[in-house]
Amino acid sequence: MPVQSTNPDYDAHIAEWEMMDDALEGECAVKRNERNLPKPSGMVEAEKLDGTGNKYLYENYTNRAQYEHWVRDSLRSMMGLVSRLIPEIELPAGLKGLEDNATADGFGLKQLFFRMVRQAISHGRVPLVVNIDDRGEPYFSTYATRNAINWDTADQGGRQDLVLSVFREFRKKGGDRYSHDCDTVFREFFMLNEVCYTSVRNEGGELVEDEKPLGTTGTDNRLIKGLTYLPVIYCGSTDNSPDVDEVPLLTMARAAIKSYQISADYFSSLHQTSHPQPWVSGLDDKVELSVTGPSAAWDLGPTGKADYLEFKGTGIEANRKAMDDQKNAALEAGAKVMDVGGTESGEARKTRQNDQHATLHSIVITVAEAVEQGLRYAAEWKGYDPKQVKFKVNPEFVTPVVDAQVLAELLKGVMAGTLSADTYWQYLTTGKLPDRPYEEEADLISDERESAGINLDNDDANDKPGAGGQPTAGANDPPLGNAGAA
Repeated sequence: MPVQSTNPDYDAHIAEWEMMDDALEGECAVKRNERNLPKPSGMVEAEKLDGTGNKYLYENYTNRAQYEHWVRDSLRSMMGLVSRLIPEIELPAGLKGLEDNATADGFGLKQLFFRMVRQAISHGRVPLVVNIDDRGEPYFSTYATRNAINWDTADQGGRQDLVLSVFREFRKKGGDRYSHDCDTVFREFFMLNEVCYTSVRNEGGELVEDEKPLGTTGTDNRLIKGLTYLPVIYCGSTDNSPDVDEVPLLTMARAAIKSYQISADYFSSLHQTSHPQPWVSGLDDKVELSVTGPSAAWDLGPTGKADYLEFKGTGIEANRKAMDDQKNAALEAGAKVMDVGGTESGEARKTRQNDQHATLHSIVITVAEAVEQGLRYAAEWKGYDPKQVKFKVNPEFVTPVVDAQVLAELLKGVMAGTLSADTYWQYLTTGKLPDRPYEEEADLISDERESAGINLDNDDANDKPGAGGQPTAGANDPPLGNAGAA
């Protein structure tokens, strides 16, 4: 089979991924692909009558149609929530550079995480590859879902592991620096003699880059370290297995495309109701129809007749309702964060957003685990303990609200010495109480009081002036209270 052969699961889902590409790119992409709005049979027959002369009918039909950007707006809203999350990163000293330079194009781990979350939401699949550059340093590459064309698993030491991954790439042709023409090549990773190999082939199957163990660098083909597995992770929307996961925004994309199709009929109907078709009859063959004046009056002669064929538009309201139904279906999919005002109750909106957060919750965790696994591969490749690697993200999307009454009670506890000032400060700034055992809280209280000059461990403290937290008057201090007056 040729190198561009595809996995059966790829063939089963490519149409969905292409729909998501169109839905996210927007109206131009949706209108560019006829599959999103099939021609009505009448237009097909009209084009057959004179070849191509009636193509303007379909052009006008698509131009009047309206595509709603629900999918793109929803993704932007979701990423707005995700952008608030701060990854917790721990790396061995030799891998610290990955925090700021982890990707093939020079971005850090945080940007890699955001990119992967975005693609996991939009396509449900993010192929992630760990590779080694010419200097022997690890880096990450991600591929568009539609370019991860083939993969396979097999028994490897009693486990089902990847033994093949093929990705389509595009390499700019040489010559004119202003040109954007590209050649299509295929990068493959495969197991050979229990070692991971890689190569690049063109569309004819010829080698562009020779087969070699992954990690071979420099002109001397120096091997950093051979791997006994493929450092490829297929991050999904629910787990990180090579199997294809569901696309979280697919239901919304389908509703948006269907609304676009209905809108073509809806706006064409509105156009036809305001532009009735004129007709004339009874003209002698020798009489030419003449149109006069700015109001287009017709001279029909003594026997001519004229009238209009008016479109009644009885289905316009049904089309409008169908478009509203598709909008509601998109909102109910739980994928869009928006305030729809009076058309959705507060409880319904809260439920919808909670559902969405649950979806984001699983995606964020799955992507974080994929990045962490990739970092473990990189650590093992460089000779570090993979257990030294940590990449965790707490998927907390709801902004906590500070309760004034709780804040006042916490302040009383601080003043009474039963709560630490740190607890008060954390609630004031985050809206959440710190999660720690009582022993740690008691130590904080003790440390804070000692730093204020109050020694709680001195048994004689209460027998001395100033005990109980009251200040002692110094030689230059004013009298305390009214004691001096007495």
